[in-house]
Amino acid sequence: MRPVLAILLSLMLVSCWFGERKIVIGVLISGEGRLTKLDGFRDGLKNLGLKNVEFVIYNGENNLKSLEEKAIEIVKREKEFRLVAVGGSLEAHYIKKIKNDFEPPIVIMGGTAIKAWGFVDDENKPIKGVTGVDNLNMELMEKRIEIFKRLFPHVEKAIVFCTPNFEASKLATKLTIKAGEKHGLKIYPLEVRDVQDLEYVISHMKEDGFEAIVMTPCFYTDNFLTSYILHYARFYHIPVVCLSPEHATKGCAVAYGSSGYDQGYQASYIAYQIIKGARVADIPFEKVTKIRLSINESVFREMGYVLDNSKTLLADQVFK
Repeated sequence: MRPVLAILLSLMLVSCWFGERKIVIGVLISGEGRLTKLDGFRDGLKNLGLKNVEFVIYNGENNLKSLEEKAIEIVKREKEFRLVAVGGSLEAHYIKKIKNDFEPPIVIMGGTAIKAWGFVDDENKPIKGVTGVDNLNMELMEKRIEIFKRLFPHVEKAIVFCTPNFEASKLATKLTIKAGEKHGLKIYPLEVRDVQDLEYVISHMKEDGFEAIVMTPCFYTDNFLTSYILHYARFYHIPVVCLSPEHATKGCAVAYGSSGYDQGYQASYIAYQIIKGARVADIPFEKVTKIRLSINESVFREMGYVLDNSKTLLADQVFK
């Protein structure tokens, strides 16, 4: 009996050791605008019962060169990671650009233009070892324009800030312009990369007949420029339509889409499946499940607009 007990005890010790093994997850984000996704991702894994998790975080600090350098560091340490969670499609692109056969699975905590980036095949099945959450930010642009025109029917011309060096950003801008044509809003794309140019554009745009700003999914506006756009737009009384309910709390007049936190939380369930042994190829991208319309009523009042019940009733959230 003693040899049998010894074997059973050894098996129990091995089982406990494996059960307590630390799960190391690499994280790559382009800037602080995507940190809320990581908050949701962490909370989701915790609520799923994964507690012994270490996150090794690399932040590109809103700089493309820095983002690429951080991606290189992750590639160098790929053997250490069970998987890598990334803030968006751009981050996944940089990792695969540096090493196409990167081994750890990549989970996108809310990405845009999944097909345009080449992460799925013609049947929308994940390829290249990448899966995650599709935040539909590009596909929702027409609906955002439609909602905006219902709230601001008098606005005829708007500016959209874009990043033309990425195909996905170009595509989102094209869809936004087309949506504007459909709903009677002339939209003009403009590239702005620093705060000085941004302030100059916003402070003078009314002189040229531009009365609104439309946010599209792109690197610069998704990170540090968002806070500056909202600050200057509020100062000069210019309505802005944004992508996430989180932006409405920061001064955006109207936002339609999913929050970064919700995207990250949803992505945690995908990561959990991978950690438990599922193959990336067997886990298709999920579309976001929580899409909300948020209105900041105080911003409307500051701009001199009166919101009647027919408009506020459209919203899932109204910030006073």
